Amino acid sequence: MRGDRGSVLILGVGWVAVCLLALVVLVDASAAFLQRRELVSLADAAALAGAQAIDLDAYYDRGASSATQLEPRLVPIRVRHHLDRAGAASVDGLVVEEVSSNGESVRVRLSTPLHLPFLAGLVDGRVVAESWARLSLAG
Repeated sequence: MRGDRGSVLILGVGWVAVCLLALVVLVDASAAFLQRRELVSLADAAALAGAQAIDLDAYYDRGASSATQLEPRLVPIRVRHHLDRAGAASVDGLVVEEVSSNGESVRVRLSTPLHLPFLAGLVDGRVVAESWARLSLAG
């Protein structure tokens, strides 16, 4: 059995390589998940802030009712104000891709470059988060 000598060493090195590769993939997948979760949280809060930009003149004239609408020009201002207060400037490469309103709901779409600890040079992409919020007043 002289030909088998050292085969356990090769098997051990191969096993360590597979374990390290699995660890790298696990860490990068976790980093991508956490980055997307942070971006979704930021988009959700921004959409909620935008959904509070009601037409105050109509609200004070008619009260809170199903006719109360969002003020379309104030929605983007409220969203950006919330992002500024939430420290969104510290999120590297954050882009506000869309802020839109149809009078009843707000849509916010944010993106940022994907930052991976190990495979950053191999995987190039963006993390995108989209959130909606709806104005709802109990009448």
